[in-house]
Amino acid sequence: MRLISLELNGFKSFAQKTKIEFMPGMTGIVGPNGSGKSNIIEAIRWVMGEQSAKDLRGNKMADVIFAGSDTRKPLNRAEVAITFDNQDHYLNSDYSEIKITRKLYRTGESQYLINGQECRLKDVLDLFMDSGLGRESFSIISQGRVEAIFNGKPTDRRAVIEEVAGVAKYKKNKTTAEKRLADTTDNLHRVGDIISELETQLEPLAQESALAKEFQEQKKQFDQLDRTKTVLDIEAYQAQTKTIEQEQHRLDQMTHDYDKKVKAAESTLVKLKQSQTQLTQRKDLLQNQLLEQTKKIADLNNLLSLSSERSSQQKINLGQLKQQRTQLEQNKEEASQELANIQATYSTQQAEINAMQEQVAKAEQITAEQQAQLLTDQIEALQNQQIDQMQALTTVHNQRTFLTRNHEQDSKRQVQSQTELKTIQAQFDELKIALTQQQQQRNTLNAELTDKRKQLNTELNQRQSLKNDYDATQKKWYQALGNVQSLEARQTSLKSLETEYSGFYQGVRTVLQQRQQFNGLMGPVAELINVPAQYTTAIETVLGAQLQNLVVDNQTTGQAIISYLTRNRGGRATILPIDSLAHHTPNQIILDRISNMDGFLGLASELVTIQPEQQIIVDHLLSNTIVADNLSHATRISKQTQHRFRIVTTDGQLINASGAMTGGANRQQRQGLLSRQNEVEQLETKLVAARSNVSDLEATIQKLDRATQANNQVIAQLQTSVTDLTNQFQTADGKLKVLTDRQKLNERQLKALSFEVGQQDGSTSSYEDQLRTNENKSQEIEQTIETLKQKIIATKQQLNVTQLDDSKRQESLQQKKQWLAVAQEKIRQTNQQKKQLQINIHTIDAQLDELNSKANMASESQEKREQEKARATQSLQQLKNAQAESQTNLELVTQKLDTQTTQIETASHDLDRLRELQRATLNDLDEVHAKNAKLSAQLDHGFNRLSENYAMTFEEAKQNLSSMAPQQINTQLKLLKRGLDEIGPVNLGSIEEYDRVNKRYSFLHDQQTDLLSAKQQLNDTMQEMDQEVETRFYESYQQVATSFSHIFAQMFGGGQAQLVLTDPDNLLTTGIDIIAQPPGKKNQQMSLLSGGEKALTAITLLFAILEVRPVPFAILDETEAALDEANVNRFARYLSTYGDNGPQFIVVTHRKGTMMNANVLYGVTMQESGVSKMVSVSLEDVPI
Repeated sequence: MRLISLELNGFKSFAQKTKIEFMPGMTGIVGPNGSGKSNIIEAIRWVMGEQSAKDLRGNKMADVIFAGSDTRKPLNRAEVAITFDNQDHYLNSDYSEIKITRKLYRTGESQYLINGQECRLKDVLDLFMDSGLGRESFSIISQGRVEAIFNGKPTDRRAVIEEVAGVAKYKKNKTTAEKRLADTTDNLHRVGDIISELETQLEPLAQESALAKEFQEQKKQFDQLDRTKTVLDIEAYQAQTKTIEQEQHRLDQMTHDYDKKVKAAESTLVKLKQSQTQLTQRKDLLQNQLLEQTKKIADLNNLLSLSSERSSQQKINLGQLKQQRTQLEQNKEEASQELANIQATYSTQQAEINAMQEQVAKAEQITAEQQAQLLTDQIEALQNQQIDQMQALTTVHNQRTFLTRNHEQDSKRQVQSQTELKTIQAQFDELKIALTQQQQQRNTLNAELTDKRKQLNTELNQRQSLKNDYDATQKKWYQALGNVQSLEARQTSLKSLETEYSGFYQGVRTVLQQRQQFNGLMGPVAELINVPAQYTTAIETVLGAQLQNLVVDNQTTGQAIISYLTRNRGGRATILPIDSLAHHTPNQIILDRISNMDGFLGLASELVTIQPEQQIIVDHLLSNTIVADNLSHATRISKQTQHRFRIVTTDGQLINASGAMTGGANRQQRQGLLSRQNEVEQLETKLVAARSNVSDLEATIQKLDRATQANNQVIAQLQTSVTDLTNQFQTADGKLKVLTDRQKLNERQLKALSFEVGQQDGSTSSYEDQLRTNENKSQEIEQTIETLKQKIIATKQQLNVTQLDDSKRQESLQQKKQWLAVAQEKIRQTNQQKKQLQINIHTIDAQLDELNSKANMASESQEKREQEKARATQSLQQLKNAQAESQTNLELVTQKLDTQTTQIETASHDLDRLRELQRATLNDLDEVHAKNAKLSAQLDHGFNRLSENYAMTFEEAKQNLSSMAPQQINTQLKLLKRGLDEIGPVNLGSIEEYDRVNKRYSFLHDQQTDLLSAKQQLNDTMQEMDQEVETRFYESYQQVATSFSHIFAQMFGGGQAQLVLTDPDNLLTTGIDIIAQPPGKKNQQMSLLSGGEKALTAITLLFAILEVRPVPFAILDETEAALDEANVNRFARYLSTYGDNGPQFIVVTHRKGTMMNANVLYGVTMQESGVSKMVSVSLEDVPI
């Protein structure tokens, strides 16, 4: 098989129809970035079935259609066709040449064609399946795929071997099998729910069916005797009722009178107690107020006492401070006087010492002999100085001549340097302006770049946040969708049971299935009443089989239904005609008495709801039934009603009006008709909420998807802006560096010239200064010589002066020195005394300041304390006055409260007496009511028994009585009742019902068995697939590992490498590690290799795959981009080893080494903006 050609028309940048023909060997596709090279590879992937717009570098699939350019309009269609030579039938097709075409229109319509015949996408994918070709196969290898190999996890590399092993169809079949398995499991659950429901019905139906015949035999005899006994009891109850009603009327009147008296007494007592409460509150308030006032008075007394003590102590302290201050002031005055005296003495002594020191200094002059020698030395020294000055004068004259000559030469050089300095300065000023402008441009670009990068980082963070929200919302959506499916499955199951009227007796079900024939049929009681969830168990327990009673509008409809059942032998049913049901009114007095008892929840007929026109049904069935919260409370309520009502608890325990108790619980709780109906309603509510939740989550996902798309567009724009600004910034920065370097060079030149000119200016000034200095120095030397001459003459004259007598002068000098030593010691002692007195005076001043501060603080504190004391005294008097007033008010309130208490005791006694009389009357009335209620209940019970059990009126029953004596009737009824009780309640239609349910159960059980068998077959098939995948995977792994090892040595010029399974014991999930040892390095994980080594190792693995699983052609999209030149050459040489008989290689590349080894080169150019064109050349025809 061989790839013949590729045709593009309107695909991305290929606006014109372009055909690329592929020759054997290696075909290279080259061109600058952005010219459209990768569009060719994407076109091949697209025509072979790629469905991801993102993988094609687009946001939506319509992005592959040419979008137009500056000179061309957008196209409305993209079309790509690829042609294969299939003479060897490499692809599973009878055609020797296969052409696959894919078209896409902007309207969203798309077409796939094989050899001109329209087909499905699945047909295209199936054609390439397990062929080693296809959009995701290793026949198309991109740089990203190479990076995925060396950056991916071991489990990700597993897909490489799976592709080689050709297990895609097995994994696809396994996915299909898993889906079928999930469907089978769902069907099993649904069938299991129905079977479970039927099983709960089978057991009681089987028991009912077994006892049905025995029950019928005894029931007929029992009914005859029971009707007779019931008629006789009714006649006796009617006679007793008349007498009881007269007594009840008399007691009702007495009760009414006592009620008025008790209410009046209660009203009076309430008013007295309210007044007593107010007085008590007033008394408590006054007592608290008096207590608080007493406490405040005690606190103020303590405060005044403490303030007086502190005031007295403060006065003592002030006196002591005044005494201390007087003493210190006296000490300071004495010290100051003494200091003045010492200072006067010090001044006198100092004057005497100064005078004596002058006398001693004059006396200490040298002797006459020493003076003569000194003068001789001075003359000699002055003559030496005169000779030195004359020599210096000669030197100065020579320096003047030298300075004059150098000054003339430097003046010429200075003129040249100043000219050059002006030129350099002008260049420097120009560079400074250019540098400032370039710096501003760079700063502006840098600010824009920083801002764009911040925006990009913000958008990238936003994209990650959107992705996290999208993933979390999608996970919630899957969970919510699963919940909806679960609820729908349960709803379907329950509605199926409702549709089939499962749980209803045969007769009821027969009527309901034909309900359209009976216009007056309203439905079974279970459908008509609405029962709150907390009362469902209680109402199901009370009504039992009556829930299946059929409600009709009148007796005519009821007769029609019974006739239909009789005629068709469809079973039996109880009919409740609304127009003929008796209305039952419960005893309101008893209800008022028990309504506040613990556990009383209400009358059953008031706890359920029904359509107003059907209310008589609820009253008929439940007006004599009370609902309680538990059996303990129900027992107490039943006793209080004297067993005139049925009491049922919320958990289904029952106390009949006769006092009999029924309760307990079955091992397996069976779902009743009401429970099922409530569950259906609850499921509907839950489904609405769940579907709403799914819709909300879908809307959120769509919103997040739109936000993500908008975010991606913004990111793309920002990335383009960042790239453009980065390039502009780098250009501006480069220009800035060039200008900076030029400025630095210019600045160095400027400094050097400025320094030179400065030096020259300095030299000129220096020359002039030196000349002036030389002249001045010459004059100074001449003057010095003249001065020395005069000094020599004067000194010679002084040598002849007469000397003084030396001995007398020495004696007087010694006496003066002794006196001076004594005087200096005295003045030192005087000065020491003066310093000590100054320190003492400073200390006294500090102590005086401290005493004055303490005295001021004490005076202020004393003044504040006196003010507080005055205020406290005033408050104390006010509190004493208020205390006296509170005491008076408390005594008055106490007197009123005593009087009120006496009145309350009297009123309470009167009320207790009235209540006792009322209670006695009520007890009598309760007994009468109990008797009347009992008789009424007995009458109702009798009428109900005749109506419900025998569908007969009292008059009809009287016409068909037994002739047996009453005593014999009771005896026989007990025997029959015992037999019936042993049998228990039965369903007369249970045999037919049991047969129907059992037949359906058997059918569903067979279906369940078939489904379990199918499930096992699917599991076995999946296991076989797993085994086949393991075998193929391991064989392919060994082959690829062997090829990888020897190709690695070729690609690297030595070394070794191996593929290692991370979990050899689990071939279905094991990952693959790559261990490589390039030449000269140690054995190490692939992650520790250098970037180039990683890339070459990954390419080696891809070549190993191609060797194990040869393909007719392979497309390499910049695969070698990360390799250096040496490795690129190896890469290209390896491709060349296949020659013309090997697979075709289509290589998109930028590398010279790869281009040089290609047989044919296609160049992609973009001579027209936005439009790609192809240029080809055969390198075999190019002369070297």
